[in-house]
Amino acid sequence: MYKLMIVEDEPLIRTGLKHYFSWQELGVQSIVEAENGKEGVATALREQPDLVITDIRMPEMDGLQMIEELRQFLPDTLFIILTGFNDFEYAQRAIKLGSVHAFLLKPLEYEESLTVIQECMNKLQLKQQEQRKRSTLEGSQLIKLLLEEEQPAIDTNLIAELCNFKSKHYLYLPFVLAGFPIRETPSPSTRWMREQATKFIHLATEAYLPASLPRSIFTYAAKSKLYGLIVMGSQTATSIVPFETQVLPELDQYLNKLTLEHHLALYLAIGTVTNELSQITSLLHESEKLLYQRFYQNERNIFHISSIKAGATATKPMLIQLDDNDKKRIISCIENANKQEILQLMQRLAQDILHKADGPSPDLWLAYVQEIISVIIRFANKNHIHRDGVYSDKLLNLTFVEDFHSLEVMFEWLGNWMVHLGNIYTEGLTDNHQQDVIIFEHIKSFIRANIDQDITLQMVADRFFYNPSYLSRLFKRKLDKNYMRFVTEIRMEYAQECLKKPEILVTDVCTMCGYKSYKHFVKTFRLFTNMTPSDYRKQSGW
Repeated sequence: MYKLMIVEDEPLIRTGLKHYFSWQELGVQSIVEAENGKEGVATALREQPDLVITDIRMPEMDGLQMIEELRQFLPDTLFIILTGFNDFEYAQRAIKLGSVHAFLLKPLEYEESLTVIQECMNKLQLKQQEQRKRSTLEGSQLIKLLLEEEQPAIDTNLIAELCNFKSKHYLYLPFVLAGFPIRETPSPSTRWMREQATKFIHLATEAYLPASLPRSIFTYAAKSKLYGLIVMGSQTATSIVPFETQVLPELDQYLNKLTLEHHLALYLAIGTVTNELSQITSLLHESEKLLYQRFYQNERNIFHISSIKAGATATKPMLIQLDDNDKKRIISCIENANKQEILQLMQRLAQDILHKADGPSPDLWLAYVQEIISVIIRFANKNHIHRDGVYSDKLLNLTFVEDFHSLEVMFEWLGNWMVHLGNIYTEGLTDNHQQDVIIFEHIKSFIRANIDQDITLQMVADRFFYNPSYLSRLFKRKLDKNYMRFVTEIRMEYAQECLKKPEILVTDVCTMCGYKSYKHFVKTFRLFTNMTPSDYRKQSGW
């Protein structure tokens, strides 16, 4: 939606223009007014209009002088001049010089004038699309630089170049938004999650920041997170947007609604508004760290630095340690390979984190998680269990933490890792060859259990705690086939089983085997069996 400014010294003409067109249908959300060029300059700098319609002859400052003054501050604003027949040549010359985009000739003819306005609205739309593309690319590089460099070489001139507006002062609001698939539901694609996150941020700023406040949004996507910076224009260096007072509860409700609709847990961490460029990098990192609050504040989807600090107590955080009895229980559970016992233990350890401290420091409970993993890895090393088959770099450097929206789900995943280790230990598969052979049976069972879904190599590697590149090489070396061939063979085997059941439609078999395209399913089935699914059913006597 766009903002229009009408500059005209005749009140009757200003009022007439406001009602002459159906501005709402043309995409204009609000209209501001000025009665001369001098007032127009002040109003335009404050309101940042997208479109200006101005008379030429006015007291104090004429329309063309006003346009020349505003041009450097509003490079993307379109200007239309109202002109009488006597000033027609003057108006045409202004258009050729590039100061003015169009003119409306008095007295106005509705159809002709509407065409001019529509053309300008189309230009505005194209300009906005180009700005979004440019700011997405260049803004992404800006955020990446802020995240990776301790003292990035960024100044207000660079900010002014990237923004679609100019301002005397700039205010900065950093944020980090993360999305996590909820378990037992098909995982949305990373691209889809980023699109949802970006859409949410734009909707939120449009809905909750003042319409008169010029702003640009820069984002950078990395894995499950969207890092961002909202840059706002301000007339003073000290004006701070009262963002968290009334906005945060509404945003929290909206995020919760999206979670329920899409089975995707979205969490937003917001820094504080600052006018200091030097503070942005630290605020981005502080905001990212705030996302750990999701693990022990399940009822919240949004976290704000000032509210967290305000609620913090002066007491020293309680140290969370793994006692000797729990270390022994972990080893005993692995040795017995008792899944129920393992999962119960891990859920109790997760609750220890939640109960031993109120909002503990992430560093403290991450050290606790690291201690649990160290106990398990020492057991694996002591029993000569092959490293690449039982733990990946994600476990060693704790990056797996970023894959989960709750401690309970994360510790359940760790519990399944212990079960996997226990099975290898109890089956005596401590040498590489035996361990590698048995894993293919486990992977086949996992694929069969989820055969109607798109099961990627990364999903399998995460499920069985393998390094993906190692697992890919393992398929080629041990089975002389790649992972995709392995999956396709399992799907075709299952398809043949289903086709022997007459109560199942052939088209349903396609879906049950994980194929979205029936044509692709038939083509693949023919490659493996030299016949179509229908012919196979007939030949089998069904």
